[in-house]
Amino acid sequence: MTEAVYVSEADLLRDLIFLFQGIDGQYIRYDPQLNDHVFIPGIQVSPSITNMVFKLADIGWLYTKVRNFVNDNMDSPTIGLVGQSLCAALQQELTEYYKLIAILEAQVEKQMINNQVTSQSLTLKKLMIWTLDCNQKLRLMSVLVDVCQGQKGGALITAIHNYTKHGDPFIKDYLTKMLQIVSKPFYEMLERWVYEGELDDPYEEFFVACDRTVPEEELWQSKYTMREDMLPAFLSKELAHKIFSIGKSLNFIRYSCHEDNTLTEQQQQGTAAAAAAATPNNTLDKQPFKYGETEQVEKSIEVAYTVTSRALLNLLKTKYKLMDHLKALKRYLLLGQGDFIQYLMDILWVNLSKPANTLFRHNLTGILETAIRSCNAQYDDPQLLNRLDVRLMEIQKDDLGWDVFSLDYHVDAPINTVFSPTAMHQYLEAFNFLWRLKRVEYTLAAAWRQWVKASREFTHLSELQQDIQFAQLTIQRMIHFIYQLQHYVLFEVLECSWDKLETFIEHKSVDLDSIIDAHNNYLREITEKGFLTGPKQEALAGKLGSIFECILQYNIVLEYLYKYATQESLRRSSRGLSDAEKMSKIRKRHEDMEDQFTMQVLGFLDVLKSYHDEDLRSLSTRLDYNDFYTKFNESSQNVNL
Repeated sequence: MTEAVYVSEADLLRDLIFLFQGIDGQYIRYDPQLNDHVFIPGIQVSPSITNMVFKLADIGWLYTKVRNFVNDNMDSPTIGLVGQSLCAALQQELTEYYKLIAILEAQVEKQMINNQVTSQSLTLKKLMIWTLDCNQKLRLMSVLVDVCQGQKGGALITAIHNYTKHGDPFIKDYLTKMLQIVSKPFYEMLERWVYEGELDDPYEEFFVACDRTVPEEELWQSKYTMREDMLPAFLSKELAHKIFSIGKSLNFIRYSCHEDNTLTEQQQQGTAAAAAAATPNNTLDKQPFKYGETEQVEKSIEVAYTVTSRALLNLLKTKYKLMDHLKALKRYLLLGQGDFIQYLMDILWVNLSKPANTLFRHNLTGILETAIRSCNAQYDDPQLLNRLDVRLMEIQKDDLGWDVFSLDYHVDAPINTVFSPTAMHQYLEAFNFLWRLKRVEYTLAAAWRQWVKASREFTHLSELQQDIQFAQLTIQRMIHFIYQLQHYVLFEVLECSWDKLETFIEHKSVDLDSIIDAHNNYLREITEKGFLTGPKQEALAGKLGSIFECILQYNIVLEYLYKYATQESLRRSSRGLSDAEKMSKIRKRHEDMEDQFTMQVLGFLDVLKSYHDEDLRSLSTRLDYNDFYTKFNESSQNVNL
């Protein structure tokens, strides 16, 4: 049996100094299998001493864990700049720890040389007290090492920041000081992004990402995105959006607008104003962003956001004439320029009534230029008028010019950020609907003039008087329907939506994103309330399309009737015979078309009743203001019964 070896406290102290440096002692060693320190076999130590020794030995285990993390990651690119700052902060703490070890080692060596124990001598109990502070720090560093494994950038900062909510003031203050070092690269990236629009992020640690393959014309929409996982927890999403917008705006001014002078001026204003806002004495020295000074950082960002956004919006509104483009689109593609649209309809009528495959775009472009020169549109800005063009849609079999003709408006950078391809497609959809509505209104106006004249021209044809009166009444009903629909679309949809957009841009817009959103809402309101998008709207659009087609077909019947009346008048003057069979067919078709129109309007009104929108209910009331369709429907149901 091996005799037990008694170890003195001085020997244990010397071993502990080695353990504190991650080195096995003579009597105490680290067991990898147990992941703990143990005495070598045969050592006999009292339980109280053993307890103190192993508690102290934990310091060495914690130190080894932290040191290994620092050594493994200090120069590793995978941990990023923030991770490397964490390693530097941990190394700085370990340096202080080394100083303590050096003091303790000198004390132990001195005691062993003198071989005397006095009241000033270092003991295990005193060592426990002396190392309390470093023990707590190493435990905190060990926790940080665990939570930061696999993390980088803003996510790593958040992982540490979450522990600052601890109720212990020591832990909170220690981690706050640690974060001021760790977060320094993040705040340097933030400063460059906010003040210069530069994204210096080689390890993808910042919450703003840049896709350098995206072309300049798509800069605002696609070049920059947000990495939600890299947003530190102490920055709100609202603040993050402003930070994101600031850098985007700076780059948009620089690369899309090519306005370096404007950029330099606004940078000087923004830096000075932000510094003044962040500094208590309002001096203009630029103050670096720093962890723990959230309020000052928010003030600086708020000022930079305001200055940058205002500079960009002023640039778009003045040099790039944002409002002028919006007004031009409203006048020409949304048919707001009445005299121009009327004249264009007059001179295009014959051409567009021909088969679509006989049309040539250059001919139509010449007609467009003639229309512009012949009305008040000629006084518009030439730069805007030059963007107005003719587009011919894809031709299908049996298409007329009406089916493929469209006005177009060309946009380029940087205004195409607001007028995106999707937005311009919505404008074209709106134009096609409004142009068709205008065509139907024009057709009915011409028919009404013709049959007012016919009522006087064919007074001697007594057998046709009832047909002429029936035609006039039907035309009047159709005109009433189209005029009420036009009033709804032009005033309650277009003008109300425009008023909202104009008011917002002039008085409430804060940045480019807000203008884009307002413009998209404007178009969405037009397309939804104008029966162009949405499940119910598609149902209404389908019924309106059928009504429009019915009116156009009815006009063909009217032409047959007018032609017959003219021929009949000539026969009367030459004492010829009437063609009763032909008139019977025309009369039958006339009545069928009138019935078809009535039934289609009833179907349209029926769908309108399912809406809760007040404007649409008002439209329904105006279309059936004297309950004509309601009574017709009731009488039809009674007949069927």
